[in-house]
Amino acid sequence: MRAAGIDLAAGAIHVVVVDGGRVVDGGVFDEVDAVVSVCAGADRVGIDAPGAPSLGVHAEDASRLPKLRGGRCGELAAAEQLGVWVAFVTHAAGACPPWMETGFRLWDALRAAGHDPIEVYPAGSVWLRERRWPPKKTTPAGLAARRSLLAEHLELPPFVELWGHDSIDAAIAACVAAQGDRAIRAGHDEPGCDGSSIWFLSPAG
Repeated sequence: MRAAGIDLAAGAIHVVVVDGGRVVDGGVFDEVDAVVSVCAGADRVGIDAPGAPSLGVHAEDASRLPKLRGGRCGELAAAEQLGVWVAFVTHAAGACPPWMETGFRLWDALRAAGHDPIEVYPAGSVWLRERRWPPKKTTPAGLAARRSLLAEHLELPPFVELWGHDSIDAAIAACVAAQGDRAIRAGHDEPGCDGSSIWFLSPAG
């Protein structure tokens, strides 16, 4: 299984491609077209960014979590079903931050190239393993927690110590994509919901 993982940071798109449990390609890019090129040949693609603005289907539903009800169903479901709260709730069209807008263009470009990406949330995968939020991802302890999770699913490359949190999250995204249907899904299946889902790493083994 060849899988690509993508993490969007301010002004940069981090990509890691894995195959057979090893890192085989990747890089840091500033153009969507370059990301699509490096993902060519991937069987699955995981993206740490929403695929579309929120439709607000639960915005007026007082039974839903207040902080999340204006977002997408996948974001609500992650909290309701798994106890994982996303860091950023997706807003309606025209109100999303620039990195999300870049993500929307990336999703569209990958779909146009024949991919069917899934949305992932690497920090949530760390939470599910630890059952607590890890230290801040920019700290040495936070990076170590993410590398520890990654080591359960991937042969760590010799340069992993040089990776920042964005590249590590891209690698986790690739591992979630590589799991396929074994990965953990959070989403609503009820009529009228928006069809969004977020996927997380299933335990190794």
